[in-house]
Amino acid sequence: MGARLHWAKVIDRQAFIRDGGRVHPGLENKVVLSEAPGPAGAFLVLRAWGDDHGTFTEQWRIVGSGGGTVYESLPREIHLATEGHVEKLEDEMSDLEFEYAADDYNVVFLLDDREVARVTFPVVTPD
Repeated sequence: MGARLHWAKVIDRQAFIRDGGRVHPGLENKVVLSEAPGPAGAFLVLRAWGDDHGTFTEQWRIVGSGGGTVYESLPREIHLATEGHVEKLEDEMSDLEFEYAADDYNVVFLLDDREVARVTFPVVTPD
């Protein structure tokens, strides 16, 4: 069957802290730039895997609307001890250069070199 992505969020770290530091369905995916083009402030890539057991190699990458890769993570081994186990992972990024604000990007998740999920998030400048 293979592990399944239960949820994933790409969120500005300050917004996450302001919102209580917990994941919930209404938590908005968003990365904030101080100016465009430019580096992003700190943001989090949060996700939870489950529905299988065994060891898998997870990797993810951020791609722009044109399909170009902005960032690619290192591979990471994850272990799901039982089918009921949910493995929650978090990566923090900062100073990643985004060429366009007011545009949507995708984080693409791979398990064992197969794409299994995508999550869209906007890159914005402060209001």
